[in-house]
Amino acid sequence: MKSTRFGIHIKVKDILESYNFYRAFDLKPVFAYGDEKWLGMLKESDSKLSTAAEKYRGVTFNVGDSLFEIADGHVAVKPEVFKLDITSSKVSAMIDVDCVDEVVEICKANSFEVAVDPVEYPWGTREVVIRDPDGFILVFREFIKKNV
Repeated sequence: MKSTRFGIHIKVKDILESYNFYRAFDLKPVFAYGDEKWLGMLKESDSKLSTAAEKYRGVTFNVGDSLFEIADGHVAVKPEVFKLDITSSKVSAMIDVDCVDEVVEICKANSFEVAVDPVEYPWGTREVVIRDPDGFILVFREFIKKNV
């Protein structure tokens, strides 16, 4: 077996709030599904976005070579799961960026809470931690040059 790609699927309470949150960080949607109203709204900002009709709404973002998907429903998941808060930091996503300070500025401009201010680590990264609207932890990492 050869793995070819990795992705994460986040079950969200408020699809529009989550969509706007992730777009603030310039994540680019590559696929969306849902009702006509939802897809029409998304197509206003990107007429080339691939879409499919579905009972629930979702968006898939391309993040580097990975996929990051948010949705407010799924045929294989009980509806009550989407209403749950994420209360543990046991699982998080790392997103590599060229400048952690820009992430902090985006947070400030959008009143997003920074969970852990930027920290420089001895292994050569500078990281900032934030939570999405459902409490999912995102670690934005900037690789820095170390003078050895």
